[in-house]
Amino acid sequence: MTKDLVQELFAVESANATTPIFPQSVASGDPQPRGITLWTRVVPPQPGLVRAAFEISTDSKFSTFVLRGVAQTDAFKDYTLKVRLNSWQIQPATTYYYRFIYKGTASRTGRFKTLPACESEVNQVRFAYINCQDYTNGYYNAYRFLAEEEIDFVVFLGDYIYETVGDTSFQNGIRPLRLPSGQPAAITLEDYRFLYQTCNGDSDLQKLRERFAFITIWDDHEFANDCFEVNAPDQVPFLKPELRQLANQAWAEYTPTSIPFLSNKNPLASLQIYRTFKFGNLLELVMTDERLYRNGPPCDNLKAQQQHYLTAKRYITPDCPSRSNPNRTMLGSRQREWFINQICKSSCIWKIWGNEVMTMQFKVLSAFATQFLGKPTPDLFVALDQWDGFPAERALLFQTFKKAGIKNFVTITGDLHSFVTGYQKVNFDDPLDVPIGVEFVVGSTTSSNFAEETGPSSLGVPLAPINVITQVLTASNAHIQYFNSATHGYNLVEVTSKALTCTLKAVSDITKVGGTLSTLKVFRVPRDQVLIEDVTPAYQLNK
Repeated sequence: MTKDLVQELFAVESANATTPIFPQSVASGDPQPRGITLWTRVVPPQPGLVRAAFEISTDSKFSTFVLRGVAQTDAFKDYTLKVRLNSWQIQPATTYYYRFIYKGTASRTGRFKTLPACESEVNQVRFAYINCQDYTNGYYNAYRFLAEEEIDFVVFLGDYIYETVGDTSFQNGIRPLRLPSGQPAAITLEDYRFLYQTCNGDSDLQKLRERFAFITIWDDHEFANDCFEVNAPDQVPFLKPELRQLANQAWAEYTPTSIPFLSNKNPLASLQIYRTFKFGNLLELVMTDERLYRNGPPCDNLKAQQQHYLTAKRYITPDCPSRSNPNRTMLGSRQREWFINQICKSSCIWKIWGNEVMTMQFKVLSAFATQFLGKPTPDLFVALDQWDGFPAERALLFQTFKKAGIKNFVTITGDLHSFVTGYQKVNFDDPLDVPIGVEFVVGSTTSSNFAEETGPSSLGVPLAPINVITQVLTASNAHIQYFNSATHGYNLVEVTSKALTCTLKAVSDITKVGGTLSTLKVFRVPRDQVLIEDVTPAYQLNK
């Protein structure tokens, strides 16, 4: 490029306060000690190749520059633009500001913090984790509060979008949407792109993405409900390889991640989202993919149900012989070996697993099930889409960690639309089995929780009131220390060399803009102990 063209690209005539050039603002993700991925989407006045400048500075006024460059995009990428950086000019454990410039207009300013140097001694890491932000089901009020927290980064555990826009079984239509295809569920690349554009157009989510770098994985609704491999089990036909690839492409385009999308590969190989992040000597965050390589639900016969997929065999369902098949996998053999190796060989004090679906057993005991149904009923599993559908692999993981003497193993989880805290065990049915780790499940941002489900259960009987549901589930699962499925929010995690503290925060309302923030619980896990301490009273006293 000529000198004049470079000067033109970096010239700033106006800030992007009201212009539609950057409609989804900016974002950053996958921080490294000397790297980051910057993201934006440009809407040009005319179709064609887009060249946009980017700038990184240590101050928000951009009085000096750490890095400057030019990136390009086009309609093939839906005008999304990523800048993947790894440079000696970027320093570890440092806060930076960035912006994009297109035809004289600057984007809003974003901010990110790099990771500490790999072998450095780190005293503290603070982060938040969130999930399940069904746009149609409510407002992202939690993000307005989260954007003001003093944290280093945000972890997103999946269900960034929902492929359906009007499923009355769980979507209340508070913010109704219509897909470009006009269908009730995404069937085209344009549909998936539209959903990301819509979510990223939310002002509270934009503010959060501008403030902090994201570490992101997916769950099922980025493709289809309860999906596995290329299968969309609630849609006919079940096998949707082309649609899975389109979902992969849209996720890669709209997520600020350094992961490349390989369009020439098949859907199971075009994206590898499992990866790890190390925070000096203090913390290793290991993120896994529990959709692309998993087997289907254990108790369903897909071939015998070509016209209708019976969800009753996934939810509130009794055991079946195939559930305990030792060959069933959630992670796939390659990822499982990688995951075990990352945890067992980590030199960090704390090992945190970024996990999509709950690992803890989740049952309704026979006595309660019989009482509700009025006839003898065995124990019922709440959801076999969770790790309860893969008990042999779960036991293998936990037994391996137990034999290896792994300490300070903590799992952060989404998916269930509920706040749940409890212990992980090799054998959940053995009250004497010593726990190997603790799990903190975060409530949804907006997606319907147990209290908001109004239709009949999969057994054809009305759902019990939420206080009864809570009592039954906690009484049926002794390893669960806390359960709340009547609100929405986020979790904050503070990690030091002495303890890990998880704070559960909830918003008062998602049905309209606004609301207030409250603290549900504060739990502390002391170093080298598999112990959950409820320190909420001390937190409230010191507040």
